[in-house]
Amino acid sequence: MIRQAALYLSTADDLQAARFSVAGHPVVFRMIVAAIRAGARRVGVPAVLRSPGLEAALATSPKARVALVWLDTAGALAAEPTLLLPAAAVAPAPVLGRLLQAPPGRVLAESQSSAAPAFTVDASLLAVLHPALITGAPLGDALGRELTSRDLASIPGGGWFVHVTGERAAAEAEARLRRDLGSPVDSRLDTAVHRRLSKPVTRVAVALGVAPNPITVASGVVGLAAAASMALGDAAALAVGLLLYLLAVVLDHADGEVARLTLTESAMGEWLDIVIDTLVHTALVLALGVAADRVTGAGLAAGVVGAVGVVASAVVYKRWPPAPPTAADRGLLDPLSSRDGFYAMLLLFIALRLTAPAWLPALMMVIAVGTHAYWVARAALSLRPGRAGGRRP
Repeated sequence: MIRQAALYLSTADDLQAARFSVAGHPVVFRMIVAAIRAGARRVGVPAVLRSPGLEAALATSPKARVALVWLDTAGALAAEPTLLLPAAAVAPAPVLGRLLQAPPGRVLAESQSSAAPAFTVDASLLAVLHPALITGAPLGDALGRELTSRDLASIPGGGWFVHVTGERAAAEAEARLRRDLGSPVDSRLDTAVHRRLSKPVTRVAVALGVAPNPITVASGVVGLAAAASMALGDAAALAVGLLLYLLAVVLDHADGEVARLTLTESAMGEWLDIVIDTLVHTALVLALGVAADRVTGAGLAAGVVGAVGVVASAVVYKRWPPAPPTAADRGLLDPLSSRDGFYAMLLLFIALRLTAPAWLPALMMVIAVGTHAYWVARAALSLRPGRAGGRRP
């Protein structure tokens, strides 16, 4: 696997284009981070690309600061296979990862039609281009000749690539980034409802400079308000609680979108998201128990048991994450862990409250069993001897 990447300027205009802002960060910074996330351990950047905007962006990313090497000396780049990337372009990390996994002498198919392709070179070609990389001289003409003479093989990246040449191209890159904000574990409801509602929230948050963690906290506040409303037990309060829960989920999606779009993901943010998500769902299950008890005089104990199950499920989920979405075991447990199932539970509770309130304690018993069934099944699958998704170090 290729471990070194270097940025280059295709034309003199790329120097300015690389500084255009895409979703709050310079284009060049996005390419640096994409290369690192793709697997590059070292990313060489021509010193001519230094700017206050890039320095400010680097200050937010410890990984980028560690991996970045300013190309201001002859020995800045190691004499080894290297991924050459245009500084004035935007592409997803998985697309670049295809190039890093391939042998030298490959060009990204999505970038071939542009004047600034992404491609890999061996040590000999790197030596030819090295002086221009160090000075930041435009490489467009030289690259055209070298790529034609060497006939590099094309590698499809399975995604998109935008060479930023002006404001319109920068807007296109941002639009493509926004379309990629979903998660591999999104349910059909997430795709059809939550993502459609969260993207406008994300757009406003990015424009106002709101960080992900305050959005996560807001999601928690709204989610707890939903639980407080549902605990009242009457039909109107349950309906309000359901709408508040929908808003909390939308905000929960938006915090991740803002983090990915602004490249501000963090371990603290991940833990905050898990803690608040668990707190909200625990409170909601407990609130349903309180509501059932207010209406029928029973159900509170089952609510408490169910709330404990939610916490246990969160701990097991974090300790032994699910298999990829295509795996069979993931499919069997998905209804117990997705928000689609949680919505079904809330809607069924409201329906019974309106039509057959005497059945609410029985529903709470089912909920209590269901919350524990998930973590027991997940733990059993993960601890199965020889299982790849078992205990992690």
